[in-house]
Amino acid sequence: EEDRFAAEAADLLKRRALANDFESLIVVAAPKTLGELRKHYHKEVSQRLTGELSKDLTGHPIPDIEKALIAA
Repeated sequence: EEDRFAAEAADLLKRRALANDFESLIVVAAPKTLGELRKHYHKEVSQRLTGELSKDLTGHPIPDIEKALIAA
């Protein structure tokens, strides 16, 4: 399930990148999920990728997520 989710998320990122919905992107994901995402990144996503944080922040409050991004 996680691998399928990562592949679908990478496809969504590809479609959004090709539609110019974002200029830059920071991806935050659990280590295993991030590894799977990387296998599926389209070149347009890779070119816009400005950072990655290999950490599971599911359920964390927004201030904690902001702190993690700033520290990364």
